[in-house]
Amino acid sequence: MVNKAAFVMEKRKIEIMDSPMPEMKPGYVKVKVGYCGVCGSDVHHFLNLEPDFWPQCYPFIIGHEFAGTVVEVAGDVKDLKVGDRVCVEPGTFCGKCEWCRKGRYNLCKNMEFLSAPPVRGAMREYITHPAELCFKLPDHVSTMEGALVEPLAVGMNAVVRSGIHVGDSAVVLGTGCIGLVTIMSLKAAGITDITAVDLYDIRLEKALEVGATRAINTAGKDTVAEVLKYYDGIGPDFVFETAGSRHTAEAAVYICKKGGVIMQVGNVVGETSLNLQKMCDKELTFMTNFRYLNIYPTCVEAIAAGRINVKDIVSRVYPLDDAMQAFEDCVNKRQSMVKAVLKISDD
Repeated sequence: MVNKAAFVMEKRKIEIMDSPMPEMKPGYVKVKVGYCGVCGSDVHHFLNLEPDFWPQCYPFIIGHEFAGTVVEVAGDVKDLKVGDRVCVEPGTFCGKCEWCRKGRYNLCKNMEFLSAPPVRGAMREYITHPAELCFKLPDHVSTMEGALVEPLAVGMNAVVRSGIHVGDSAVVLGTGCIGLVTIMSLKAAGITDITAVDLYDIRLEKALEVGATRAINTAGKDTVAEVLKYYDGIGPDFVFETAGSRHTAEAAVYICKKGGVIMQVGNVVGETSLNLQKMCDKELTFMTNFRYLNIYPTCVEAIAAGRINVKDIVSRVYPLDDAMQAFEDCVNKRQSMVKAVLKISDD
């Protein structure tokens, strides 16, 4: 059986080649992948920004935002059957380490996360995965929507973890994919005062479409001053940093209201300077979010109930054979490309 896959061969080069058919294990299912989203981390590897992984891990299959149809089940799997459409949580945890035993499996010491080298990813026609991490999709939720559960889970987990309540105000710094799903999750949680902040009007327009109350373009301006204009100089109750930018991470301390909460969602590379004196004087709570935890069923339910329309974040769908073009568009059209999705096979 052929198992076509998108391999990153070298910097900015993808080839579609056959990959070995994955082996079944007890407790596993084999999934025919329908759709797979392109994550920023995938683009990161495409651009060879992790040179320590080369050359031992390459050619390398990327992708972890995916959904598909079960085509084979291990004998001990009872909750899924052939023909079920599923979205897949891509991180396989050990269940034995300190963090797993504490119920925080997203921090598993032995985590094997699809598309995190050396673990090959999901941009291939067939993959095997633990059945307990495959969640059945309702009939009226499309397979493409299922693939978007993964990025939604990041935003949803951050919102739930933050402890925000109805009546609170929120500022979301950055309106890329994770910023948008954070806005969607805030709206679904009943938050009605949501300010989106970015440097590009095209992204801010999308933020308004998916639920932001207002949008602020701070290009060439003082980010803190521009945001505080809308909060009487006091600031919002919550700030969600999703851009992964040192500038916005540092600005969050000055934007957030006294006694407020900063939720760091974006991945800021390297060291960042935060004004600890200011944080202490304002008695801010600084929180971080790493991936997600027990949140997939909630995301599926929110999509199924119509509270969140994840299709709104999709910029373009590409066939698997056009994977190279999809990644080049993600690099060259960064301002307008929110989410590229690969159609791996027919439903």
